[in-house]
Amino acid sequence: MSARIAVIEDELEIRELIVEELEDEGYEVDTAANGREGLEMIQRFKPQLVLSDITMPELDGYGMLENLRNMKAFRSTPIVFLSALADRRHIIQGKKLGVDDYVTKPIDFEFLLATIEARLREVERMTIEKEEQMLKLYNSFMSRPEQERRVKPALIVAQEWLELDAIENALKKLGVPFVLHHRGSKLDSYLREKAYSSIFISQHTNDVSASDALKQSELFGSTNVPKYLVIEDSKAAQDMGHWSSFNQVISLDTAKEADVNEVIAAHV
Repeated sequence: MSARIAVIEDELEIRELIVEELEDEGYEVDTAANGREGLEMIQRFKPQLVLSDITMPELDGYGMLENLRNMKAFRSTPIVFLSALADRRHIIQGKKLGVDDYVTKPIDFEFLLATIEARLREVERMTIEKEEQMLKLYNSFMSRPEQERRVKPALIVAQEWLELDAIENALKKLGVPFVLHHRGSKLDSYLREKAYSSIFISQHTNDVSASDALKQSELFGSTNVPKYLVIEDSKAAQDMGHWSSFNQVISLDTAKEADVNEVIAAHV
């Protein structure tokens, strides 16, 4: 199972050993030596799961976890603590802050990998359930007689941690409902299910990049609706070869809600 995993561990030898084991299993890994560095790395790396030690300098695992759960983008990211401090009191403290699981030291790597796989399967299950819920809302909306004269919903395919308030609010003001999905590899499945008034794709989705999603898609190019590429950081934007496939690029770090509203309104 391919996924991005953040490893936060202050002991270099343990950190390197964990990275080696995870990369051997095909995971993409980034690391930090304490909770403060970990928070910065997580916001940049956008992991699908976090492994973190508890006892660390500058900011411990509990402080890192509390900060992370206060960030809208990472409230549901699975967090697994790696620690020898796994007695009942520490487990209860971690659970109250929102930790998902514990793996004790010395690390049993077979158990660690099984824990990671189980948590990632749970993330996938929740993603599928959310997509099914969005589809039900779409069907409910489009089944109303008064909607026959209204615009069809927009399709948004974006990474789960991306802040999309500017786009969502602009669509709401324009009276355009939307369906939000997170797996770029399923783009054709979404397009086959229903017709949409516009398509928004973030540069990175939960499983593939926008570039890969377009390469795999048989329907995107022939779908004749406005298309928008959503990027998070205009300075760090990469892989620009596929940008010509879109009517407009929306950079969330520079565009204000009024700007997004103006861009979308021009094509609706």
